[in-house]
Amino acid sequence: MASAPIPGETALSPPLDQESAARLHECFLLDTLDRASAVPDTELVVAYAPIGSLGYFKAIACCAERFMLQRGQDVGSRIDNCFERLLETERAVVILDTSVPTLPARSLELAFDALGKVDVVFGPIRGGGCYLVGAKALHPQLFREVNWDSDDIQKGIELAARLGLGWYVLPEWYGVRTPAELAFLEEELREGVNSACHTREFLLRGKILDVRP
Repeated sequence: MASAPIPGETALSPPLDQESAARLHECFLLDTLDRASAVPDTELVVAYAPIGSLGYFKAIACCAERFMLQRGQDVGSRIDNCFERLLETERAVVILDTSVPTLPARSLELAFDALGKVDVVFGPIRGGGCYLVGAKALHPQLFREVNWDSDDIQKGIELAARLGLGWYVLPEWYGVRTPAELAFLEEELREGVNSACHTREFLLRGKILDVRP
């Protein structure tokens, strides 16, 4: 699930100026696409927003097999709508957020492996929310009643248990949604973390403001 990098409508502005925040957002998108396209035996689908950005996503996501406009008033309804349109018999769907540019590619493979044994998979973001949710059947109540942007993962687990679903929780990872998280990302990449090549190149070129808290 991805949104186009429109200046003034992306996270991290402030502390960044609007143009820099949009360009960083695009780097997150590109790194997410690289990671997702590397998962074997999968079909990559870009669920995009807003209306009118299809041309942009077709230009940057040549690795994608399908594109579809996000539908819904909030994150939960958009996630549920994606599952509704993509799930087929004997097919698992994993939905990935774009705010985790350094997420190990192995996390996606683990998610698909887990869906061979359980009903739903959660990838928690440090501080609340999820970077990934996966399922192999429709569970509208689960995905519409949890705020996957900010709620603690425990709320999703408890609801899954009440619905009689088996679940698996992936290792926690950090998102990049606040100035402190951006500073952490920059420091990690400066220390030589060999991932998120688009984000790393942009940050280490010095094209953004000093974001250390």
